[in-house]
Amino acid sequence: MAKSVDVRLRAPVTVSSTAAARQRPTFNRSYWADLLFGRTLPALFFGLFLVFQLIVVWAAAGRLFTGHATVDDLLAFVNRALRLSFFTMLVVMYVVRLPSRGSDRRAPVVLVSLIGTFAILATGYLPGVPHGPNALLVSDLLITFGMVWAVWGLAYLRRSFSILPEARKLVTGGPYGLSRNPLYFGEGVASIGVMLPVFGPWQLLLLLVFIVSQALRIGWEQRVLEEAFGDQYRRYLRRVPMLVPFWPVRH
Repeated sequence: MAKSVDVRLRAPVTVSSTAAARQRPTFNRSYWADLLFGRTLPALFFGLFLVFQLIVVWAAAGRLFTGHATVDDLLAFVNRALRLSFFTMLVVMYVVRLPSRGSDRRAPVVLVSLIGTFAILATGYLPGVPHGPNALLVSDLLITFGMVWAVWGLAYLRRSFSILPEARKLVTGGPYGLSRNPLYFGEGVASIGVMLPVFGPWQLLLLLVFIVSQALRIGWEQRVLEEAFGDQYRRYLRRVPMLVPFWPVRH
């Protein structure tokens, strides 16, 4: 008899403790990984570029008011202001970007994506062949055009931006109605402009690495987007050129 009473008294304790265990908050690993590695660290990283570009823009603006400013000085200021805008947008977009609907994060994909993004930075550390003031003027024009196109593309991509192949929202307006990869097109034109004044064998090799990396990224991104958006993306493929605006689309 005592045993049955003991059982009845213990039962509510067991049920109560079970319910409490179910109500405990669980650790969401994917949420915290995205917050740290997908938002915070990239935003801080590009924030360093943002601070550097802010200093450079300030210096370039100072040269415009010396009374001896040239066309090169004006174009240099415009280029740096565009880069400042570009990195400002990157920082903001990494913080507020949409959740991923699909991605490809294999180690080779991550490595190639990073190489394609940052390869151009190696230009200043490679030996080059100077080509004179005319090449510098053409360089400034190419960088300006490329950065304008890239900033335009980024303004439309907004919360769907990513360095890695990822699907968030299918963007088809603005520059994405002229090219499926306006960011890569703009960055490519600007990269040629950066290399042009000192273009030589090392710059040619770097340009080839850049082109191959971007071509691989485009293929991987296309596969991820096709898996995420299906026929909607396939129709987009059939009517918009891959890279160069107004280029005929093969059907």
